[in-house]
Amino acid sequence: MNASRVHVSARTVERTARRSTTFDALVRAGLVGYGLLHLVIGAATVSLVVGHDRTTSRGALDRLAAQTYGVPLLLGLAAGFAVLTFWQTIAALVGYRHLSGRRRQVMRFGAACRVVTYGYLAFSTAHLALAGRSSGSSPRQTSAGLLAEPVGRVLLGAGGLVAAGVGIGLAIFGLRREFVDQLDEEARTSSRRLPIVLVGQVGYVAKGLAFLIIGVLICWAAVGDNPRKAGGLDQSLAHLIQVPLGAVAVVAIGAGIACFGFYLFARARHLAPRTLTS
Repeated sequence: MNASRVHVSARTVERTARRSTTFDALVRAGLVGYGLLHLVIGAATVSLVVGHDRTTSRGALDRLAAQTYGVPLLLGLAAGFAVLTFWQTIAALVGYRHLSGRRRQVMRFGAACRVVTYGYLAFSTAHLALAGRSSGSSPRQTSAGLLAEPVGRVLLGAGGLVAAGVGIGLAIFGLRREFVDQLDEEARTSSRRLPIVLVGQVGYVAKGLAFLIIGVLICWAAVGDNPRKAGGLDQSLAHLIQVPLGAVAVVAIGAGIACFGFYLFARARHLAPRTLTS
């Protein structure tokens, strides 16, 4: 009886979320905010080569917070990320009801991972807006702390493998055009399909490459017991610039990340109703 009630409640929550016009509008707004963040990261990445800047996402957002309009914009982004966190929480708990068995569980696990990502973005962006500075330790400091632990190298290496795996998964997801199912019928059948698919493919592959580079460098740091080799996107791209044609690759990755931002704009415009719970 209790299991039956849980099943009915889950179905009710899923149906209510999918039919809510307010929830639909909030999710679309959150996707636009997430797209804006990728444009910021993409522009800052290109500036590593063109403008010889030293930072990407964190430094760019720090500078944004210092602007007159920066705090309201960051608070708006934080609210959007909070909505996306709630969205993926629903998907993780009761979503993907059109699937069954192992496939549903895998997709719900992926949604749970996105809850962590969006939740972190909501917290860090709000903290930056209110406190006026980036929160938390840097990736390099985190790596150094892990390497100081008895099993630190194993944990760091595992984290690098996860990041690399995520990167490969994103690239494959983009190359196979699986993201097209996230769009409504108009986007999948009209003349808009080609440009949306193009920016989506480029965006997913570029984002995947960024994760793969970060993962490889984290594993390198773990093997060499050297936290200076590990870091976030900033340090990873700085390493990449030093190799032959590395600057070209960094510009390409930055442009690709910006393409992912444009894809998110398109997804916000053409959000399929069924994806409100998936």
